[in-house]
Amino acid sequence: MGSFRQGFGRLSRTLNWYPKHMNSGMKQMQAKLRSVDCILELHDARIPFSGRNPNFAQSLVGDKPHILVLNKVDLIPRETARAIAASPLITSSTPHIVFTNAKNDQDSGIKKITPLMRKLIEESDRYHRTNTTEFHAMIIGVPNVGKSSLINILRARNMKKGRSLKVGPSAGVTKCVHEKVKVSENPTIFLFDTPGILTPKIDGDETGLKLAVCGNLPDHDVGEMLIADYILYVLNSRKNTRYVTWMGLDGPCDCITTTLTKACIHLNIMYTVKDFNASGGLIKKPNFDIMAKMFIEKFRAGDFGKIILDEIDHTGVHDSHEKMHLHPNETWMSSSSSTG
Repeated sequence: MGSFRQGFGRLSRTLNWYPKHMNSGMKQMQAKLRSVDCILELHDARIPFSGRNPNFAQSLVGDKPHILVLNKVDLIPRETARAIAASPLITSSTPHIVFTNAKNDQDSGIKKITPLMRKLIEESDRYHRTNTTEFHAMIIGVPNVGKSSLINILRARNMKKGRSLKVGPSAGVTKCVHEKVKVSENPTIFLFDTPGILTPKIDGDETGLKLAVCGNLPDHDVGEMLIADYILYVLNSRKNTRYVTWMGLDGPCDCITTTLTKACIHLNIMYTVKDFNASGGLIKKPNFDIMAKMFIEKFRAGDFGKIILDEIDHTGVHDSHEKMHLHPNETWMSSSSSTG
């Protein structure tokens, strides 16, 4: 494949996203804790270690029963799930881990959640809620990991009722703590849907990039060209060349501008502008914005294969050191000025 980048390089700005609704949402969630028996923490299985909000453990979970649900398991290689579950970074936070695909109502992981919640709640000391027969759980996580989708599918499976919560493909759909939604009749279980909460400061460039690739940050805030470039870097570093044919390339390419230009020509993703330097006629130019978005969506849909973004060795232990391997003064500059 030639000599490609050994690391992605430093970013010219920090990738942080902490709008006001996250701060108010955290306060609303803490106010509900007195009536909560169990915490479901959802995260993206493609980044099981990166981007989990470390503030949840102290601010929300405490000593309550805690289940870590790693969603979108259909997008990672099957053999990595066992390694993830064995990692000390996972088991140190909770021994109760479930892998799910919240888009599939027949998913085996989805079937495990309600019985596991019931078991953990019944075995726990519920303090002032001991005499309350109905169970309350709260779903927490970073943005766009499928919290509302999970509530809807549990409701549909257990109660044969339609969805009650709005869902969307981008981060930030849920902005406040919803009233409880019943998801089970026997036992009676209610779930609180909550807004996705990130940390005020994301720990490291590569963590921010992984969150962005998984859609946990708004694409327009990060920049589609930057997200696309990181995806290209990841595919090349894994020697994954599935993008080559679809984009009409002669072979793997390490330059995002060249890659998107050739893809625009191949797929006819162009826009028309007036040529002021010649006859005054119209000329076509590659539409990098649309092409970058298409590339991102193809990756997120798993069209280039099942890929986990975090590093996992054969023992299941996560390599926590970011693999940036920077060259002197190597920086990824914002691409907004070069997108057409």
